[in-house]
Parts: sequence; structure tokens; C-alpha cells
Amino acid sequence: MLVSAASPDVGTRGARLQPRPPELGSHVGWLCLAVVVATLAWAATRMESVRRSLLGLEDPRMFATLRIGTALMTIQCFWNLKPYWRMLWSDEGLYDLDEIRSRFGSSALMGWTPEDGFLDGWAVLKYLWGKHSLFYFWSSPDGVEWVMYGIFGVLLLYAFGVFSRLTGVLSWLLVCSVYDHNGLYLEGTDTVYRTLWWVLIFARTGDAWSVDNWVRCKLLRRAGKLQEVGEPAQPGKQPVYRLVPSWPRYLIMAQLVAIYTATGIVKTGNVWVQGDALYYALNMDHFYRFEDWTQQVSAIFGTNLFRLMTWVTRWWEEHFAIAMLGAIVGFQLRHRDQPWFVAQDRPWRRWLGRVALILGYLALYRISVLAYPYVGELPKNQPEQVAAIVSSGIFRVHIAMGVVVPLLIAAWFALGRWPLRVRRWTIDQAFVQRWLLGRRLWLTLGVVFHGFLILFMNIGMFPFIMLMVYVAWLRGEEIAAALHWVWRQLRRTGLRRVLPASGERWFGPAQRPEDLPARGSKIADAVVVVLGLLLLAIIYKRIGGDRDVGGLVYAWLGLVAAVALVFRFAAPRLRHVFKSMSEVPHSAAPGGAPGLAGGALYRAVAIGLMTWHFCAVGLSLFPGSNIFSQWRSAARGVFGSYLSVTGTSQSWNMFAPNPPRANTFMKTVVVLPDGTRWDIGYNSYSYRPFPWIWNDRMRKMHRRMIGKGKSYLRPWAFFVCRNWFLEYGTPAAKVEMWRITTKIPTPEQVAAKGWYRPRDLKATHELVESHSCLKNGQLPAFMKQRYGIELDEADLRELEAAREKQARQAEQRRRSWASRRDWGGSPQPRTTTVNPPAAAQEQPPPEPARGAEDGDGE
Repeated sequence: MLVSAASPDVGTRGARLQPRPPELGSHVGWLCLAVVVATLAWAATRMESVRRSLLGLEDPRMFATLRIGTALMTIQCFWNLKPYWRMLWSDEGLYDLDEIRSRFGSSALMGWTPEDGFLDGWAVLKYLWGKHSLFYFWSSPDGVEWVMYGIFGVLLLYAFGVFSRLTGVLSWLLVCSVYDHNGLYLEGTDTVYRTLWWVLIFARTGDAWSVDNWVRCKLLRRAGKLQEVGEPAQPGKQPVYRLVPSWPRYLIMAQLVAIYTATGIVKTGNVWVQGDALYYALNMDHFYRFEDWTQQVSAIFGTNLFRLMTWVTRWWEEHFAIAMLGAIVGFQLRHRDQPWFVAQDRPWRRWLGRVALILGYLALYRISVLAYPYVGELPKNQPEQVAAIVSSGIFRVHIAMGVVVPLLIAAWFALGRWPLRVRRWTIDQAFVQRWLLGRRLWLTLGVVFHGFLILFMNIGMFPFIMLMVYVAWLRGEEIAAALHWVWRQLRRTGLRRVLPASGERWFGPAQRPEDLPARGSKIADAVVVVLGLLLLAIIYKRIGGDRDVGGLVYAWLGLVAAVALVFRFAAPRLRHVFKSMSEVPHSAAPGGAPGLAGGALYRAVAIGLMTWHFCAVGLSLFPGSNIFSQWRSAARGVFGSYLSVTGTSQSWNMFAPNPPRANTFMKTVVVLPDGTRWDIGYNSYSYRPFPWIWNDRMRKMHRRMIGKGKSYLRPWAFFVCRNWFLEYGTPAAKVEMWRITTKIPTPEQVAAKGWYRPRDLKATHELVESHSCLKNGQLPAFMKQRYGIELDEADLRELEAAREKQARQAEQRRRSWASRRDWGGSPQPRTTTVNPPAAAQEQPPPEPARGAEDGDGE
């Protein structure tokens, strides 16, 4: 759509954080380490509970649901971007192939050349370790489409559970291949997908509702070795639904806690405090689904219901970690009467764990008081107002952590000893866990919140994928029961002929923990504690300033594996020594207690990966205030490039510290040689469908380009220049990018004056950048060849220069790869220059040979 364009103008501001004394940062850092040590000490006193929860086994149908939902939603996420595949990923888009490889793939392609391909096996590993992308090799528009459809094919195979272990890994690699290339369009939605895919490759997602499991059951049934659903366990027979390891579930649950908590604690602005954040978010022209209707409702509820909803949302996000606390407490309440738990719950362990928690809490309390003045934005040059804000905030910290939390803990223990009975209700610890700490409250609020976003805000797949993550908080048997109820209702309708009665077995019970075969032994608790202390010592060494701890980290990982192997293949004498603490088989805990996954080595690797992942993500999301920076960056160095390689780097500053209170749009204007101006219409200022059903990522890309991503404006302008020539056959003179701004009326204004029409808001126009099409905006020679346009002498010289440049780069890359110092390289030792003795230096030096001053002499 082309609209004749006009012109006109706009401004900015900022805030500051309180400077911190250098010694205070060090003190707070050690207190943070004390909190970690206290938490690990508490976990050490409940080691068997940690094993039976994190390393337990469960019904596989929860992971099957995640497999199907995540794969299908990922397809939809990328399909939504289809209008922009060429612009984002092809060599006809924002960047040509040479710039694509140098800008995004310089590290990944260190061992690759167009003539040779990968120079050796290490080069392939280097490619996968870096920002790998298939678009480095297939970058034409047709090639990009074939790559995307190939990715969709792999995702569909994974959704159906065909070779799910293999297709799961391939899906993760391919999804990263897309996300590693050009981040102009990225938003929080994509971060959720990336973090979820990394965890899913470790889960046994194909053990239920999959082609893999169907084939397995078919073969077992033919051999007479299948235990049908509902049949009692029989020797030599395998169940339809085998129990699978639980630990990937807890990574997903913790990721959800990290998302909500991180985005909640940074919402410190005055708009959130006043309760107007929902009003502004809902009235942004980029987000509302129903124009005019939204403004009419906002005029009624903007100063009352919306404020209550804003405060509840912020409180819910900030405190969502309580849901994880509820899961921990719920596990204890469910199993506290079972023999294994009773054997663990000795008085000395119980009281040592309580002391560790108290000390950790006191350290956290102290951190909150010391850090409060340095973590929020404060007014400039107003010392009296700053002092009042800090004093009031610290007072609230004392009330919350010194009074409210201790009273709640006291009430918890009192209800454990003296339950309250109110009519038919018994209010005890189980009641509190079920209704206040558990899923019923926290996930229900989440469903309401994301359901509201789906109905009234056009923000794409974000609420859908967040609700999919909620599946990890459900047990497989709960999902099967819910689907079974839906199945029965559907069979009562006309669909009875379509839905076979044999489908009932899809929802039957899975394998029982009691039926698991005894297998393996555990690493002794004391040995686990020692290994944990060694890791803390390495972190202490790194925080102390020693940057060269990479070798120690690898040595520690090797030690853990070696210890696990010893306990896996322990001699009978060693087994006898640790019998009381490590000779507990999977089925040793009767009464439905979770069995343990794998053997000692598998469990050591799993718990190590979980710990590593928790620490890496936790440190990356830890508040970025300068009071924590002294130790935060040092501690993050221990984990190297784990987050970037796995695709789990993340930041959750959504609508923080305040949501925008103005709409910003980008208008692109093409100026022809004769001065004619055309608005190419790629903006939501002029294009506003009603209702707005499908999310258009171009809105996000426009906001980024005129905001923090201005580096994209130049390639965008040249992309528009080339497209104009291809579409109309005449070159453009230049391209202008304009920022259009409209200010959203305050809730008080619309409450007093009535609702407003977004199209009637006064708009200001500001020219952001302008780029000429005369050089870089013209069609390159390779595009002319592709579209059958006749080449001139300049084009032929351009192609020849490109071939020569590619040959030089290939030769340089071969030499640098041959002399690499890592990734399997074995470089020659460097020659060093030895300074002559002091006595010799006193004598006048001889006349240097020709060229010696350039390093050519002896």
C-alpha cells in the first residue's frame, strides 16, 4: 500500500541510581554467598528428599504434552514471521551473504570456507558451539524457504514422536539456527521457546502418545511381553507407559519462577506504584485488539479496577517463587509418613537444617536492608526527598522481613501442631499448602492474567507459550484424567463413531513406582557434601580475583564423574561401608514413593547439570544494581559461555521500570529523484485492523529500529531502496525514517473527560535518519544475475572483486585455523625475546642490520 507522505518533530530524559561505597559491594557479595551456602547446607540435611524429588520418576504424559504443544507452537511462531523471512534471513534482506557471515557467524565459521567446507571435525564442533545457522550456507530467498519448511518437517516429526530423542536434539539445533541469525524481531516470546527447547532435549518425551511408543508397544505385544494398561505387573513384561526421570520438569518449573520473579522485581517505577501500568499497556496502539472499545472500557475502569489488577499482577509476579516453595512443602507433606522420609527426618538433621535456614534468612534480611538504597531510581539533586524515600523503604523491609515473615512461619508451625477446625473445614498445613502456597492460587492467577492478554491484547504467542509451560506443574496422571473426561464427553455426542472405544487405554494408569526393578546405588551423602564444598571453594577462588579457574572447573566435573563411577561399580566391601546411606534401590520406598532415575553416574550428571543451569540462569537474572556487580560478574565467569551456547541467555525487563506512556511508530518514506515522496505503509499508525487478530512482528521491529536498535536503520533503508527498484523498475533517490509519537492520555483525564479515539491524538513527527540509495541501495551484481538483469562492466568488476575477496578470506581462515590454540589446535611455541643482561645494556649497541628494526634481525 502506497500513501503520499508528508512531514514535521519530538525529545527525551533520564534518572539515576545511588552511588555505592566500594567496600559495601564486597560485604554484600559475601552475604549473598552465605545465603547460597546456607541453602545448600539445608539441602544436605534433606538429601534423600532432594533425590526422591529432583531425581525421581513419574508418569511420562506430562512430557508428551509439552512435546506436542511446544513443537506446534514453535511452527506457528515462525509461520507468523513468514512475510519477513526474506528481509530477516536472506541475502536480499537487511544484509548480504558476506555481511551475514561476518556479522553473525565470524566465530562459528572460523573453521569453514566456501571452497573447502569444514576444515576438520573440530571445525564442525566450533560451528555448533558458536552462533550456528543454516542461513550461512542457504541464504537465497528460495533457500531460506526450503530451510524453514525443513525445520517445520523436523518439528512435526518431533510433535508426532518419531525418533523423538533424535528429532528433539535436531529441533533444538534448528530452532537455535534461526534465532542465532539477526535479532531484530526478537521478543520475550522467543526467549521462552529457546529455554524450553534446551530443557526438552533431556526429557524422555517420546514414552507416551508418540509413534515411538506405539511401535514399541506393537513389537512387545507381538512378542507377548507387553503389560497392557490396567493389568498387574508381571515378570518379564514391560508397561505401556514407563516412568521417566522427573528432573527436566523442575528445570522448567524453575524457569517459570525466574521469568515471573525477574520481571516482577524490576517493575519499580511510579506508574506501577500508582497502579496505572495495565491502563497504559492496554491502550498502546501496538497492543490493543479492539480499537475504541478498549478506550471506552478504560475510561470506566482505568482508575479503579485496572489499578487493582495492576497491583495484583505485580504482587503475583514478585512473589511467584512462593509457588515453588509450595511444591517443596507439598512433597514433604505427601511423603512425611513414609518409611524413607521418617528414616531421614532425624532430630539432628531437622534442627541443623532449621539453623541453616535461619542463618540464610538473616543474611538475606541484612542484604535487603543494605542494598535497598542502591537498587531503585531516586530523584536527582533532592537529598531530603531521597532520604525520606530510603527511610520509608527500609522501614517496609523491616516490617516485611522482621515481623510479617516470622509471624507467618510461626503460624505455619502452629497449624502443624494445632490445626484449626471451622465448621466442616480443617485448616492445617495441608490446607494452607493447597490453597495459598500451591498451584490452585498461583497458576489460577496466571491463567486469568494470560487469558486476559489473549482476549484483549495482540501480543502474539507469548501468553500461549507461557500457559504451555504451566503443564510442567501438572502430573502426567492429572493430564490423562482431564483428557479422559473430555474424551468421554465427546463420545456422548455425534463424534462417538469417530472416536474408538479402544482409545480409553490412552488414559489408563502408568507404571507404579513399586513395580520398578531395584537398580544401582547412591553416592553417600557425606561424599556429596564434600563435592559441593569443593565447588564452593572454586567459586570463592574466582570471586577472590583468580580468573584462571577453568581447569579447576573441568577437574571438578571429572571428579564427580569418577566418584559416580566408583559407586556405580563399587566393590562389595565399599558397598558394605556405605550400605546405610547409599544402598537404597529404586523400589526401597513403598507406598507410592518416587523411585530413583538411572544409576549413580546418571544421577550425578543430572544433578550437576541442574545445579549448573540454576546457577548460570540465576546469576544472569540477578539484579543488575552496581552494589552486586563486584561479585556478580566474577561469579558468572565460572559458567563461561554456557548460556549463549545453549540459547538460554535471557532478560525479563518487560514494561520495566515503567510501561511506555506514549505510542511510537516508524514511518518509512521513499524519495524519488524528482522529489516525489511515498510512504511505503509498513507501520501500524496508518494500518489498524478491527479487531486485530494476527500479531504483526513488524510493529516490534519498527519500535526497535527507532529505539535502542538504530544500527538497523541503515540496512533497512538500503533494503527498501533495492525493493523499490525490483518492484517498480526505477531507482529511488533516498529513504527517510521518521518517528511518529502520540501521547496516551492519563487515566484521570479519560475518567474526567470521557474516552478518546486513538486516531485523533495529536502526533509529532521527527526525522530520525535519511540514507541515499545511490550506492549501497542499488542492486548488487549477484541480485541482478538472480533476476536476469543485464550486467554492465561495473557489475562484472564487482563480481570479480567479490571472488578475489572470498579467496583471500578463505586463505586467511585456513592459516588462522591451522594455528589455533584451542579446539584441537597444536600451535608452534611462540618465540620470545630475552632482554640482555644489565651489564651488556651499558655498552653501545652495534649498528643494526638492515630491517632489524622491523623484526627481521637475529
